[in-house]
Amino acid sequence: MTTQTTTSPSSVEGPRKSDRLIPWYFVGGFAIMLIANISLITFSMTSWNGLVTKHAFEEGNNYNAAMSGAQRQAELGWRSKLSVEGLINQSATVTVLFRDRDSQPISGAKMEIVLRRSDRDDLDQTVRMAEIAPGEYRASAAFPVYGRWEIRTIAHALGDDYQTVETVVVKP
Repeated sequence: MTTQTTTSPSSVEGPRKSDRLIPWYFVGGFAIMLIANISLITFSMTSWNGLVTKHAFEEGNNYNAAMSGAQRQAELGWRSKLSVEGLINQSATVTVLFRDRDSQPISGAKMEIVLRRSDRDDLDQTVRMAEIAPGEYRASAAFPVYGRWEIRTIAHALGDDYQTVETVVVKP
């Protein structure tokens, strides 16, 4: 009894052409993953780092002083009213009315405003205010881009400090 073995034509020919590309599929997959990772790393290193302040540790240590300052400000009852008017060529007039608890003007204050954008640190600026009438302070400020601006009013008057933060939307 003899047995005869037959070979199929596919086992004699070797692997199919598509089977020879399988290692290259792995190489291509790793190349795509490498390009994606390099892109994400580059974007994360060149975009905004998320820091609000450069001295977070020191400001954290001064938290109690800031809280007592806020309590002192509330006891004083001082108020301010901010207005931004006359936007021409991205420059506007900023006016602050500064009043005490009895709505009397507070004169002789050293006042400044800090203009800040939450999305761009390069546009932050500090502008000194000039007193043009009792309790009325005014300055010209540049708003290089339209949109939402945070304006911090800082005043030093009668031996005490005052500050407040308001959000202003600058429209064309």
